[in-house]
Amino acid sequence: MELLLEIIEKGGIVMYPLIILSIISWVFIVERVFNLRLSAYLPKNLKEVKILLQKGDVEGAQKLLQANPDPFSKAFALVIDEYLKGNKSKANLIPLLESELSAVVPQVEKNLMILSAIASIAPLLGLFGTITGLIKVFTAYASVQTEEALRLLSMGIGEALTAAATGLIVAIPALFAYWIFRNMGNDILEKIEREARDLLNMLE
Repeated sequence: MELLLEIIEKGGIVMYPLIILSIISWVFIVERVFNLRLSAYLPKNLKEVKILLQKGDVEGAQKLLQANPDPFSKAFALVIDEYLKGNKSKANLIPLLESELSAVVPQVEKNLMILSAIASIAPLLGLFGTITGLIKVFTAYASVQTEEALRLLSMGIGEALTAAATGLIVAIPALFAYWIFRNMGNDILEKIEREARDLLNMLE
């Protein structure tokens, strides 16, 4: 703890927003690790739904979907409802399905823009700390007393390096997590789209 406080003191005032950004980024990273799963967006009984549709039991498939809490089930249950009402044209069902599933996109991409922003802001804060540290270095040269000049020189260099390093330490995990979760999210959306298209083709 004392070491951490010492590092914060060496890095200057920019260390405080950097620490806050680090905490926020790790909270969102943990949240995405637990919540960004394909099983959260597709029904667990998808195979049973497909079997019922292949058998022509559309109402049975709808009942299974309505019992599920995931957004995919809710969206396709509405599509089946329209189908059972007599609206069997794919030209009408496809836009309805796309409209309902569009609500899934913000859920899949939740908090990713914040991680991206943190990855961009943290190095800039580190650069700002580097500049303030260098200002102290140049101030040292203008000092009248030699001992004071050396002290300010040491403090300025320490602040510059600590701030720059901390900015990168905060930014790198946030940027890495952003791209990992972005790719995972794209895979989930592609899988959802593929499964929705397969189910729609089974409605004859």
